[in-house]
This record gives sequence, C-alpha cells and structure tokens, in this order.
Amino acid sequence: MNRFRAFLAAGAIGLAAMASACSTPPNSYGSASGYEPGDSMNPACADGFRPREGRSCSY
Repeated sequence: MNRFRAFLAAGAIGLAAMASACSTPPNSYGSASGYEPGDSMNPACADGFRPREGRSCSY
C-alpha cells in the first residue's frame, strides 16, 4: 500500500511539473537561444530587409 501511495504521489508531482512547464509564459529575455524570427545579427538586415539573389546584407 505504501508503494502504491508513493507511486501515485510521484505521478502527481510529475504531472504537475509538466503542466507547470507547459503553462509558463515566456520570460522577458526572449527564448533560451536568443533567436527571434526575423531578427538578424547584421544591422544592415534590420527592419526585415533581405537582399535578392542570395547576396549578404552588407553590400
């Protein structure tokens, strides 16, 4: 009986941890990788500018 209760408690804790992780809003620092869609390390590519023909933003 004690084993069953321990198993049930562990399952409840695991389920609560997963639910908490899925419902936590993103923090103010952005994603963990720092990547944001449309963002570029090159300032020449700011504001969504993308050159044609595969050229870099620095020309």
